[in-house]
Order: sequence, then C-alpha cells, then structure tokens
Amino acid sequence: MFSIEKLQAGLNTEFLGREVKYLKKTFSTNVDAWKCFQSQKPEGTLIIADHQAKGRGRRHSKWYSAEGKSLTFSFMLLPEIALEKLGILPLLAGVSIVKGIHNISNILSGLKWPNDIMISRKKMGGILIESRTIKQGLSVVVGIGLNINESEDDIQDKLQGQATSLHIESGEEFNRELILSSILNEFENLYLNFWYDIIPLWQEYCIHENDEITFYSNKKPHQGTFRGITETGHAMIQINGKTETFSAGMVTL
Repeated sequence: MFSIEKLQAGLNTEFLGREVKYLKKTFSTNVDAWKCFQSQKPEGTLIIADHQAKGRGRRHSKWYSAEGKSLTFSFMLLPEIALEKLGILPLLAGVSIVKGIHNISNILSGLKWPNDIMISRKKMGGILIESRTIKQGLSVVVGIGLNINESEDDIQDKLQGQATSLHIESGEEFNRELILSSILNEFENLYLNFWYDIIPLWQEYCIHENDEITFYSNKKPHQGTFRGITETGHAMIQINGKTETFSAGMVTL
C-alpha cells in the first residue's frame, strides 16, 4: 500500500502535496481532482490512486496502469497566468518528472512533445492537463501516469514494444513514494521560480529535436523536421522548407 507519511516526509514543498487524498481504487484521479475543487480543497491538493480503472490520456485515449506498481496521481492548481500560457504547463510537468525520476533512480528519461515521458524511445509516462474557469478563477488539474515497477508481463500485449517502465529498463524495484515526492519538489520549484526558463529546459530533454518526424494535426499526417517550441509551448515543425507552428497534435518517431 502507498504510504502518505513516507511521501510527505520527502517533500520540501510549500503547498504541493500538503493535503493528500489517497484512494486504493478509482476511475480517474483527474475526475476526483475536479470534485476536490467543488468541495473547496486548497491549491496543491494531491489525489493518488493505487489503481485507476478508467485513467484517461490525451485525445480520449485510455491510460493503463498496473495496481500497486504505477504512479497515477493528479493535483490542483490555481495559476495566475494568461490562457495562452497554459501550453507551458505540460512542458513544466515533463521537466519536473524527468528531473524527479533522475534524482531517485539515476535513470535519465526524455520528453516527446507535448506530454510523453520516454525511455529508450518507448513511453513510460504521460501527462493530461485540464483547465476550467470557475468562481475561483482559472483552475487546472495536472494528471500524471508513470510506469514504475511494472514487469514485461504487466504491459498489455498491444503496447508491447511501445511502452516500458523504470523496472523494465533497470531491473530494479523503486520506492514510489520517494519518486513522487521528488517530482512534486521539482514541479513546485519550477512552477514558483522558473516559469520563464521552461522552454530551454524542455528542449534540453526533448528526444526528437531536429529529427524527421510524422506529425498528426486534425488526424492529418505531415512529414517534417521538429525545430523546437515557441514561448507559448507550440511545436515548430519544418514542412516542405517552411516552419509552421502547431498548438496541438501528435508526434510519432
């Protein structure tokens, strides 16, 4: 069972993870986080589940997790930023995950635009950020799913060769509480102090900078070269000699 005490012992945050709702099983931690907003829970409230039955990814995809082996969690934010800057948040989350994992495991993961965590060019995690404007103002839920201690047998057949975990890559078992506290520490530090430094940090960890990629926008594929991201987090892709920017889409390598 996940230990809230062990998690909070590793935190050096001011507000993130200081209030925790632990669920042995839930449908979606993002859904639970929106319910916490309705009940006036404070910013930084963390919802974590040992098993997520209907976890959601981007574009209505499903996020599969292994009970007691993954990290599936969401937290609440009330950011004082312009709407057009929301595209920075998944990048900030990605950097905090890469740095947080490396602190504990010494494994260096990478980032695929806009919200995938990659190891050996396989996906080990993802980020789903949702926003709404409610009476408190702009409200954001950051949802994260990470494969930590899964074995090859825990990866669904249709995802074999595409998904991985820290355990698969290293052969080691990891303390999920320590990894989560490290990620939350990194996130809050970046969120409070380094908002405008995220673009170069993210590009440092990008695994497809200046690579030829296939990019799907509105289900239409484009072949091009990934040239980085704008100050608002949009992808810059060179297609037929012309660099275009995209606020949403999917990169395949």
